[in-house]
Amino acid sequence: MKSVLTALLLFATPLRAERDVKDLIDRANQALRGDSSHGRLSMTIETPDWKRTLEVEGWNKDRAYALMVLRAPAKERGNATLRRKNEMWVWMPKVERVIKIPSTMMHAAWQGSDFTYEDIVKADSIVKDYTHKLLKTTKEDGRTVYRIEASPLPDAPVVWGKVLSDVAVYDEDQSVVPLLEEDYSERGELIRTIILSDVKILGGRRVPSRLECLPAKKKGKRTVLRYHELEFGLALDDAFFSYQRLQKGGG
Repeated sequence: MKSVLTALLLFATPLRAERDVKDLIDRANQALRGDSSHGRLSMTIETPDWKRTLEVEGWNKDRAYALMVLRAPAKERGNATLRRKNEMWVWMPKVERVIKIPSTMMHAAWQGSDFTYEDIVKADSIVKDYTHKLLKTTKEDGRTVYRIEASPLPDAPVVWGKVLSDVAVYDEDQSVVPLLEEDYSERGELIRTIILSDVKILGGRRVPSRLECLPAKKKGKRTVLRYHELEFGLALDDAFFSYQRLQKGGG
């Protein structure tokens, strides 16, 4: 009987560990989104030759709906991105045209930044399309940081060959906060690094308010997101994320 129980425990432990690590990744992925949310942020794109800043307003609901609208500068005001479940559209008011974004473009640059469409709408590919392994645990003052490796499932429609993440769990309230993401190609080359910092309370939650994306092969280029306002737990129905609202710029 003892040997049978031991065998069961040996088989169960890795599965439980995988569930726990996946849960950390899932909660980190939802940190800036929640079950529903509304926020205002700025996105600054810098290169050695130029710099521009966009003001963005966004809404999210569950894991299926998102609407992002540019509020400034004036020449780009009203440009919007809508996600409804597995489909995505972009509205360009200057040419009065809606463009459907194919799934193959989810990892394309959003508004010329180093963030992708998937990053902006907080899609769940990192949760559902990868397996997860804990590499390291580090105890810091007031929090524990987990280093996690994500590897794509066979035939998963993903672009990254590996993703390394640092996720913090705070002692005070067990908040889960993402701190770092490193994205690698299938050949193991580092493509970009996302540093999440300036952790503060916004909308009653502990979140990183600054995200800096650094492409590995584009020296002197970076994109910085700064969250200025966030509110969670909004009563948004599915109809809020409509094609009509997309074309009205969230109005």
